[in-house]
Amino acid sequence: MTPPPRQDPPPHTPRRRPYGSVRLPAPIAVPPSRPRPGADAPRWYGPRVPLPPLSMGTLRRQT
Repeated sequence: MTPPPRQDPPPHTPRRRPYGSVRLPAPIAVPPSRPRPGADAPRWYGPRVPLPPLSMGTLRRQT
């Protein structure tokens, strides 16, 4: 078998931007994120207390 004849590569075209994209004159400055409230709160690392198993009926019960 003979290989198919080589085709010329397609001419260079600029890449299309995604639909709805807008070219901006400068990058957008992102404000620094504020720390989450309670991020530095002390954590409790005491003994674990076993809890009784929960069922859907227990969760649905209104008291």
